[in-house]
Amino acid sequence: MAEQQSRRVIPFPGLKDRLVERGLDMLQNQENVEAISLLEQALEIDEQDAAAGTSLAVAYYENNQWSESAELCEKMLRNGSGEYEELVELYVMNLIQLRRFDEIASFIQPLLEENELDPEKAARLQSLINLGQEQKDVREAEDESFQSFQLQKDLEQQMIQAAALAKQNIRPMKNDIISEIEKDGTHPFIKTLLLNILREQGVPDETVICKWGKEISVSPAELLEPFDQELYQKAAAILADNSDHPQLTEIASELLQKHAFLLYPFTWRVDSPAVISAAYQRLAREYMGEENPFNDFDHTEFLAEIRRLEKVEMV
Repeated sequence: MAEQQSRRVIPFPGLKDRLVERGLDMLQNQENVEAISLLEQALEIDEQDAAAGTSLAVAYYENNQWSESAELCEKMLRNGSGEYEELVELYVMNLIQLRRFDEIASFIQPLLEENELDPEKAARLQSLINLGQEQKDVREAEDESFQSFQLQKDLEQQMIQAAALAKQNIRPMKNDIISEIEKDGTHPFIKTLLLNILREQGVPDETVICKWGKEISVSPAELLEPFDQELYQKAAAILADNSDHPQLTEIASELLQKHAFLLYPFTWRVDSPAVISAAYQRLAREYMGEENPFNDFDHTEFLAEIRRLEKVEMV
């Protein structure tokens, strides 16, 4: 018994309030992970503290931890802790994010049927039901529209399409995406974008990549990120060390990154990071107006590859 008592943590006076205060500061600065840590500590000290509980629920929501936020809101509503309307609204917003649309009406409708709510509060609850239904309709329409995929002709529109895919579950249309990647006429930049989306979503299906006169069959799920490839990282590190000419380094690094993305999942025809970094330093000097910086550059085939990459139309 004495041993158990010795292990009890007795909080300093005012510690809980200080944790809540600091947590709110972090939340306001969008430092959500730090806010969560502080507010969880505050709630451990006093599970009934409404300010700590509500703030933690908000921090969970802002950090996309919707299940944790919904669970905490539900617990506080059950216990009668916190500002009722604020918690109800936050709870519903979590249900929307979790796509648990049917639970919104089933949660709010009994409250409306109590007939003890003032008209303003009843109208607000009804608006939350309507919001949930609207979001359900929108999500269902999005799901339906993303059952298939085909690139438009305009490159800028293709960029928009690819950006939209990154936010969707692409598995219903993965075969269409792979088909677009495998087409000879697909822009190399768009091929990289689509391949990277397959990689991010863990699609293992065999995909044949034809770029720059090369062909390879890959499983996107097993690929490295474009800028995690060893050859790129080593060349980029050499460029970064050239601190004597920051503007030159910045231009060279941007060009290196652009070309690495265009080449992906391939890399340059040379495998020397020193040669690659030297080439992009020269290219940056050319961009800055220097004439003939490649005059004494011996790697003619590699230079031809860089020139080819430079000619690629970008949005």
